[in-house]
Amino acid sequence: LLLLVCLPFSWSIADVVISGQQQEHYGRQLQQQQSCRVRHLRAQQPSEMIRSEGGTLELSTRQDNEQLDCAGVEFIRETIERDGLSMPRFYNTPGLFYVVEGQGRLGVVFPGCPETFRRPPFGAGEVECQRRRRESREGGRGEEEEEERGRSEEEERSRHEQECVREESSQKVRRVQRGDVVAVFAGAAFWWYNDGDKPLRLVAIADTSNYQNQLDRRHRQFYLAGSPATRERRERLGEGRKLGGNMLAGFDPNTLAEAWGVERDTVRRIQENNQGRGLIVRVNQPRQQRRDHENPPISFWDSNVITGGEEEEERDGFNPSGLQQLICNMRLRHNADNQEDAEVFIRDGGRLNTVNRFKLNALTHINLAAERGVLHPRAMFAPSWLASHAVMYVTRGDARVQVVDNRGRRVFDGSIREGEFIVIPQFYSVVKRAGDQGFDWITFTTSHSPIRSSFVGKDSVLKAMPQEVVMAAYNISCGEAQDLRWNREYEFFILPPRRQQFGGRGSA
Repeated sequence: LLLLVCLPFSWSIADVVISGQQQEHYGRQLQQQQSCRVRHLRAQQPSEMIRSEGGTLELSTRQDNEQLDCAGVEFIRETIERDGLSMPRFYNTPGLFYVVEGQGRLGVVFPGCPETFRRPPFGAGEVECQRRRRESREGGRGEEEEEERGRSEEEERSRHEQECVREESSQKVRRVQRGDVVAVFAGAAFWWYNDGDKPLRLVAIADTSNYQNQLDRRHRQFYLAGSPATRERRERLGEGRKLGGNMLAGFDPNTLAEAWGVERDTVRRIQENNQGRGLIVRVNQPRQQRRDHENPPISFWDSNVITGGEEEEERDGFNPSGLQQLICNMRLRHNADNQEDAEVFIRDGGRLNTVNRFKLNALTHINLAAERGVLHPRAMFAPSWLASHAVMYVTRGDARVQVVDNRGRRVFDGSIREGEFIVIPQFYSVVKRAGDQGFDWITFTTSHSPIRSSFVGKDSVLKAMPQEVVMAAYNISCGEAQDLRWNREYEFFILPPRRQQFGGRGSA
């Protein structure tokens, strides 16, 4: 009976994922027809900051930023300090994250999927259960107390027995590390935990123009726990607007107590938990640890996690034999810092790693992708354009960047440094030259399979045209057309620095 009840609900998830793909491009077009009239671009930092006990959350929204409004996305940067837990939440939009620094754990909950990861209760194992049984049997009881305490102790012993028998379970928890690109679906609850020795730093975009968002053009975060935090604007600190808050606090306590089958006092503590601690809290001593000192504590944070190697068990794509292959076992992360996985690798120039739907099938369903770029000092990323909007965030170094619109106007010409981001609208051409320290970046795109075209190199659009067309279009000689088309014929997007000026094929 349970299987019959769960299957229709689970298949409804698949219906949303599959049928929604037919609506995504049309929905984005409707929301953006009149929003891309940007005359000048600028490199920028997130405009708002939310401070919490265990870290900070920084945002830039569409309402305050015409560049993000053009792209139909909002920008997020989150820093989770050591032992920090970023509260469980879900978005009204899909999101794409990149781990800039650190390592930690990620939990994502899909409705209707089985809780396939199991562990002993409270992380204590059989030894703890035996200790509880022994204490229950040996606990001293006077004859006068026996009548009064008999029933309550029997109930307590029964509860302990049930806890020892019941195996703790949850949906899978994933290990994340520097370089991981992580996909999050709209409506899927998720949380982060930093178990490393350094801050866990994340950047992301939330795609408010995606078909999965049916509310409005705003990115909304629905927190399942935590307390509201004040949003501070960089220009005007302490503006007073709030973000987050425990959704459960809005319900009537008696209603929740009845729904959960728990005491009203328990509901009250849940509704008022973490007052003043914000949206990221410190987890100093996990509640699941052992109470004795004979053995080291075993907690949730030390178990129940799949690592990169174990994730090979997860599957991409659709298998008609079962829904689990489509949603429940879907890979949600792919590392973009693997040099061997790079599409472009130039020894003296740098590399480019693309994470698209062919590497991470989950991106098919949220229509987002990412590019990870690394340029050596003074190297250049060739003039090119993408068939989608892009948000580029600098993770290290600096570069001079130029962006040109459809009228040939240079809408940006300046330096962009670590910690800054810039929006590059669809089809706008861009060129990057790394500074003396090199240049590393992550680019989020609003297409799951972004197509990049270049003016230079092996796949140059000019090289693909007949020479006579190039000569006539630019009014140049045959030799100049040859140089234009063939000087970089063996290079692909990334151009190493050259010691001498261009002067024809002989000097190339």
